[in-house]
Amino acid sequence: MRKIIILFLRIFFGIITKREIVGMENIPDDGPVVATANHIGIFDGIMIPSVPKLARHPNLIVVVAEKYARKPVFKWAVKHLNFMFIDRFNPDVPTLKKVIRNLLNDGLLVIAPEGTRSPNAALIEGKSGAAYLAAKTNASIIPVAITGSQDGELGKRLKRLQRMDVKIIIGEPYHLPSLPKGNRDEFLQTATDEIMCQIAALLPESYRGIYADHPRLKEILAA
Repeated sequence: MRKIIILFLRIFFGIITKREIVGMENIPDDGPVVATANHIGIFDGIMIPSVPKLARHPNLIVVVAEKYARKPVFKWAVKHLNFMFIDRFNPDVPTLKKVIRNLLNDGLLVIAPEGTRSPNAALIEGKSGAAYLAAKTNASIIPVAITGSQDGELGKRLKRLQRMDVKIIIGEPYHLPSLPKGNRDEFLQTATDEIMCQIAALLPESYRGIYADHPRLKEILAA
């Protein structure tokens, strides 16, 4: 059923989008891996896992906001894709433990550090969950930048019977330092800024949002 759903998604996105994928060779063959992406449209969460090399991964992990558990179609799809619902507003320890176990079993986690869709396609403040999971498991991190899939663009294009021009750029992998025993709040803030600036560096300037003037982004772009 998982293969059937993914095949359907690839056909579906082939119909509604002209999708360009750059950098698939940057996806590591061994885990653990955390793919961190910006979040600008309702379809991002299922569009990224439909990227061929991600879809074929034997231990693909995707966490989905708990609000979608109330929607029968989403609930059915999440169950058969073997994804997980997560409570974004309260400590969801059982789900986090399951994600960590799967990551340590050569898993590949797809996650949006912002935790929700941007209202205007520009980056909003990242949350620390992705940084915590990557540092806890010593995972490789790959930044993923999406453009063209924002909800407003989707509505306009569908009304005109036009496909969306979507581009997905996958950057080179990098690592965070190991999770320290002390000063975790400071560590996670710095690590989250690193994750968000790595994504921002792959995006056009208009998509960089609150990270547009971040000193770390300027360092990455200069390098």
